[in-house]
Amino acid sequence: MTIESSRFGALELERSQGIDFGPGLLGFPESGTYYLLDVPETGYYAWLQSGEEPEVAFLVTSPWDFFPDYELDVPDDVQDEISLSDPSDAEVLVLLTAHHDGGATALTANLLGPIVVNTRTRQARQIVLDDTRYTTRELLRAS
Repeated sequence: MTIESSRFGALELERSQGIDFGPGLLGFPESGTYYLLDVPETGYYAWLQSGEEPEVAFLVTSPWDFFPDYELDVPDDVQDEISLSDPSDAEVLVLLTAHHDGGATALTANLLGPIVVNTRTRQARQIVLDDTRYTTRELLRAS
């Protein structure tokens, strides 16, 4: 199937590659299906491209590549919603934001609102943590 992306143009993807976000990401309820597109030259980043809205794409990464001590508890109701019974089926991603200050660009990670993907069922949810150690703008640093 072909999906349109304002960032990448027309993309040929298999429907089975889609990740079902149910109610969508916070603030994006019209986008229920996303596709994970690796950024191969980096080894760390991927784009989460909406299947419904061509202009909606988010840069994401695994939190542990930059925050090795990151911890989260996935609430039981979220585990049930995405049929996550085996922790080895879970992939955790965090949304990244680029901040431009003059000529420099800094990336921050939203550690307060991680995405949990069940890699077996291809279902996912964004959760909001109660943990006050984390913010929505944690500066990326190499681990």
